Amino acid sequence: MGAHSYAPKKLDLDLKNRPSPPAKPSIEEPPVLELKQLPNHLWYVFLGANNTLPVILAAYLNDEQIQAMIKVLIRYKRAIGWTIADIIVIPSGICTHKI
Repeated sequence: MGAHSYAPKKLDLDLKNRPSPPAKPSIEEPPVLELKQLPNHLWYVFLGANNTLPVILAAYLNDEQIQAMIKVLIRYKRAIGWTIADIIVIPSGICTHKI
């Protein structure tokens, strides 16, 4: 078989000058989410006030494990992405598909 050289194409993405709407992180302005019914082995825990910033935990955890998990999740809640605006490395203009 013949050898083929493959040179990947470079995409011309100007990430710094690309227009994208300013968006606040979910920690500052929690999104309004439509939560769905979960199976019996899962349940929601809210990390924010007024039932905002939901995460899903396994229902079989005991109270000590739940409290330890919630403590860690609250400590690192800036690392959780509830919306595209929470992913600070990737501009939302690149992640969003518009029809």
